[in-house]
Amino acid sequence: MNVVTAVGEKDPAPVTELVAAGKSAEREGRWSDACDAYEKVIRSPAASRETRLSALRWLGRVLIQKGDWKAGLDVLEAALAAAEQSGSPIAVAQTRNVMAIAWQSTGELDLATRQYEMAREIADSVGDKALVAMLDQNIGTVASIRGDMLGALSAFESSLIGYRSLQMLEYQGQVLNNIGLVHMDLNEFGSAGAAYAKASEAFSVSGDRQNQLVVELNQVQLWIATGRLDDALKQAERLLLVAREECSPWSGELYRHLGVIARERGDPEAAAKHFERAAAAAAEVSDLMLTADVAEQMAELYWRERRHREMLSSLNDAFGIYSRLRAQRRVADVERRNAALETRFLKIARRWGDSIEGKDHYTQGHCERVANLATSLAERAGLEARSVFWFRLGAVLHDIGKIIVPTDVLNKAGPLTLEEWELMKKHTVAGFDMVSGIDFPGDVPAMIRSHHERWDGGGYPDGLAKDEIPFAARVLCIADVYDALTTTRPYRVALSQARSLDIMCSSTSQFDPALLKLFVELIAE
Repeated sequence: MNVVTAVGEKDPAPVTELVAAGKSAEREGRWSDACDAYEKVIRSPAASRETRLSALRWLGRVLIQKGDWKAGLDVLEAALAAAEQSGSPIAVAQTRNVMAIAWQSTGELDLATRQYEMAREIADSVGDKALVAMLDQNIGTVASIRGDMLGALSAFESSLIGYRSLQMLEYQGQVLNNIGLVHMDLNEFGSAGAAYAKASEAFSVSGDRQNQLVVELNQVQLWIATGRLDDALKQAERLLLVAREECSPWSGELYRHLGVIARERGDPEAAAKHFERAAAAAAEVSDLMLTADVAEQMAELYWRERRHREMLSSLNDAFGIYSRLRAQRRVADVERRNAALETRFLKIARRWGDSIEGKDHYTQGHCERVANLATSLAERAGLEARSVFWFRLGAVLHDIGKIIVPTDVLNKAGPLTLEEWELMKKHTVAGFDMVSGIDFPGDVPAMIRSHHERWDGGGYPDGLAKDEIPFAARVLCIADVYDALTTTRPYRVALSQARSLDIMCSSTSQFDPALLKLFVELIAE
């Protein structure tokens, strides 16, 4: 969790109260009150030129925080023009810094970086070490969002050197906290702990209790990651008392940590209750990132309890939130979090598939191989890039219904009896039922249900034919049969690649002929 940034400004006496009121309203999220206060400062004849320029920047920032991006950007453009006209390079640099923060908040990282660099060049040229240190800190934040952790670390270290030379303890604490977060992302837990300890000390000396509590909250996450669950629980319970007394904005994140601690200590009931509280707290303040994170943690809890359907549903909820955030461009690091979730989603789906394949000694690795083949074929056939993830997920999960088939039937060396065959065929509908009610994008349920349909209508479970069979299921069917032919099964040894393709090409009634032609070309390459 990031520390709270507070900027102290020296203002002329006539407008001190107005500035203080605006700052207070801004901290509390009362955007309209903050706008009113800053507009009065701008209009005040008692305010100095520097103060009016500052208030103009603050007004633009608040309008953007309020959600009025166009008006906020217009005000910032006016602030930049006024700063340039005033001949104050520092005012220009400060305005560009605020504009960069605005661009960063909407995910326009290239524009933000350019503004930060321009502002830093100006600040460095006039020797404003404090502003240079602040801009290095902001540049490091962008690098962190991009996933360039080493670049972020370098920028933060430069910022820290600047703040130390100025003995700005509070700001040192902010950068040290950021350094700790980067080390967490790099899994360098010892370095993260050292940075957090120094940040906590800096905030203690400077008297910044709120940011000190934020660092202590980050330490809870560190101790969870390093297995120090008793220490994590002790600190989390202490922070919970503070959160209840002061209605802290990070209570939702704290409940999330408590849920993880309970889950890791083997108390799923307590974990679920904490996660529910975390989700409620996130909803109350419209924190969609935390809502998505809690859904991910719930998915892990469901996985451990073998509640697979709920697991997939929770992961799907998290994915949907990240997709919405990315579409709205409201959170700058959604792309990185979204990519991480895709990886986790597939990893857990594979674990589920592996648990099912563990019953069948002859099909281990089948789902992953089929997913790779089917995805390559789908892309060759023109599947849109944004649909590839969901297609792969459906391919990984296509045989989940085999969980209903007894192990002795799956591993039977001889021919199946009619009754056993009818039971085996039910795995498509059983798998479909497992994911029904989960609002998957794409054709995930159709892939699970229809991958044994045939082009001529002789397949199961619905006897679909030709274009009645969903495109994704037709693709999957080809990859599924090819892998079955080229791997050893209880009733025969593996066939060669050439022999398998010959068999498939001679069975024109089973496969979509256009897709089969593409598949043969794919294998040849």
